[in-house]
Amino acid sequence: MARHFDVFASEAPDLLAVHWGWAIALGIGIGVLGILAIMQSRVATVIAVRFLGALIFVSAVATLLFAFTVTGYWIDFFVHVIWAFLVAIVGLVLLTRPTLSAEAITLLMSFYFFMEGAAIIGFALSSHIDGQWIYMTQGLMAWLLGALLLFGWPITGLWAIGTFVGIDLLFKGWAIIALGLGLRAISEGPLF
Repeated sequence: MARHFDVFASEAPDLLAVHWGWAIALGIGIGVLGILAIMQSRVATVIAVRFLGALIFVSAVATLLFAFTVTGYWIDFFVHVIWAFLVAIVGLVLLTRPTLSAEAITLLMSFYFFMEGAAIIGFALSSHIDGQWIYMTQGLMAWLLGALLLFGWPITGLWAIGTFVGIDLLFKGWAIIALGLGLRAISEGPLF
């Protein structure tokens, strides 16, 4: 029995396969945004932190609306109102002080990389599976990223988030370009 993705990959809908150029254009656009974010990593960091702050503030408003519309008990009401108030404070801090917030987020990211590296290396040492060196390398790279962020902190807080967002956008752009080329191959035959 074929999985749904396998069917989609081998028999793309005609409408999607005909417009493969739009997928390639989107991939190029996202890749260019990634390159710009890497080149202007401080600006990208501020934009990313402010965007995160706006999302958090919107979630605080949604939580507050939820407290007034859905909850039926007074305890639930006050818990939701207090939670919305605290989340709104975090969102406003991220919106009004993005560089300071970026430094704090970068410090948390470095601790995350240390813990992730320890977990991956612990898994690699305890699992006895083939390709154990791949997991060890991944854990060591996580430790290296954590050390780079921590030892350069607070300066790394000004560029790290923007650089990571740019690298992510660059890889997503490449993936969308590959999707567009795959759709072209499905709709018109082989590329070469």
